Amino acid sequence: MANEIAKVTAQIIYSLYNNGDLDKAVLASLRHAVTIKDRRAENVWPIMFSKMAASDISSDPQGRETRQETAIYTALRCFAIYQQGLTQLSYASSNQVNAEDKGQQLFVALADLRKNQDKQAALDRRIQNLLSSTNIDSVAKSVTQLVRILKSADRNLLLDFSQLAQDLFFFQMGYEYSRQVFLKWGRQYYWQSVSTN
Repeated sequence: MANEIAKVTAQIIYSLYNNGDLDKAVLASLRHAVTIKDRRAENVWPIMFSKMAASDISSDPQGRETRQETAIYTALRCFAIYQQGLTQLSYASSNQVNAEDKGQQLFVALADLRKNQDKQAALDRRIQNLLSSTNIDSVAKSVTQLVRILKSADRNLLLDFSQLAQDLFFFQMGYEYSRQVFLKWGRQYYWQSVSTN
């Protein structure tokens, strides 16, 4: 299931990028619509739902979104924020074999930014705030803010937004899963490689 979330997210990102002919209207909608229920998100629905499996789309009579919809939408929103102003695609899977084509997971990229002493304290506070979150809405808000911070650092990295979608999906599966996701993100963010000379 989770691998499907990553695959679908990647397919949607490639559709949005469209070989450099970016769908700017949909990307703008993603940047401005905080949740999938937001009125401005309606521009995103055709491309998003057309790529998703029927079992991943809500059939709830009240219209509540599924975990899959929330995870994919949040990752797409992060992609749209990071992609803004770029002509080259900012997405690549972190599972690529070729190092040149390999994307970074979000918290690995943030760990690199953390090495800047001027940004470390503020970034650490944001991470602590995220890691104390208990619901997907606050996690989505925090992750989006972290992507904005990374974007403002002007690093032009390849980020693995499909892995982010997968993590966000797992976060919603229950307490144990959410703790595993936070542990993963904490390891990626706080671990410092020891250089061997």
